Amino acid sequence: MTVLHEDIEAMDPTRSGSPMPTGKSASLSLNEIEQLCLKAARGAGMSWGQAEEAGFAAAWLARQGLDGPGALLAQLQAAQDRAWRDICPVVDAGAFRAPEGGLLCPIALGSALCDYVALPVMQCDSLRIGPVTQPILLLPFLSDMARARQQPVRIEWPGGAVVASPDGRVAGDIGALATALPVEAELLIGSEFATRQPDSDPMAPMVVAAETIGALNTLAMRITVPASDVSRAGAGAAGDND
Repeated sequence: MTVLHEDIEAMDPTRSGSPMPTGKSASLSLNEIEQLCLKAARGAGMSWGQAEEAGFAAAWLARQGLDGPGALLAQLQAAQDRAWRDICPVVDAGAFRAPEGGLLCPIALGSALCDYVALPVMQCDSLRIGPVTQPILLLPFLSDMARARQQPVRIEWPGGAVVASPDGRVAGDIGALATALPVEAELLIGSEFATRQPDSDPMAPMVVAAETIGALNTLAMRITVPASDVSRAGAGAAGDND
């Protein structure tokens, strides 16, 4: 259930996302965040599969008390007018790189890392990745990698390091990762993990800025009308409807 901190408009049945707040912020449940972000990602041009991953990532970050919706919105806006193939990783021995020196989408990169986690290319102690935009969006996928490998996964970049453990915890320079510019990083698998308690109640509603909800709703509304070349030329258009 959505709990608003200021007055909001009445529910509009034409909206596919959360109601648009007219005040400063709103508390959204994790399910509301996931569904809104999924629809926004699809409206921005991602395939349904990648949009589902985007919704998952945003909600996972919100569960940790991080601004997943804001990070995803920034990514969708940054990827406008870029073809999906231009922001997907090129997989090579020991590296997941951007094609032709470009910038990777963290959703595409994170999904690829999880897809390859059991394959020979991933049976190593370290990987070079990037450069990748909004690297905070990688954390949910690194957590899944750690669980699949039953080993901690550490991401290191010039501004710090964060470790994801097999039991779902994360620790390290999370704030620095959330504000990092596009980064090249190294993934270390099996690094020592320092335990800590969660920073917030994982089931608490996430307070999301009204501007973020409004912008995500605008993108989400695109899936209520027939697709066109213009509407699907957005955040790394996938080129298909799968």
